[in-house]
Amino acid sequence: AITKFDLKTPGREDDDEEAEKKVVLANNNYTEVASAVLAAIGGKENVKDVGYCATRLRFEVKDNTKVDEKAVKAAGAAGIIRPSKNACQVIIGTKVQFVYDELKKML
Repeated sequence: AITKFDLKTPGREDDDEEAEKKVVLANNNYTEVASAVLAAIGGKENVKDVGYCATRLRFEVKDNTKVDEKAVKAAGAAGIIRPSKNACQVIIGTKVQFVYDELKKML
């Protein structure tokens, strides 16, 4: 039934958006990724602090309701984790340092 009706279950979503975001990161356009992530988390006025680890951008935000998970993923992120009320971690991958460097220029 799932394949007959082409139901969009997890793992069967359309891959157009996924392929597009991988192209952006593959082309090393970190400025574009950083700009899109910043907009998706509510803009620079919503950011209290930002840091990074091996694969994630770690944000402390003022208002967690302004964070748009779909827009974060569309920006090129693999996902988003919300460990606490005012924190969110955007999973970028091993090129996170370059995205972070561009992001800091925007803040």
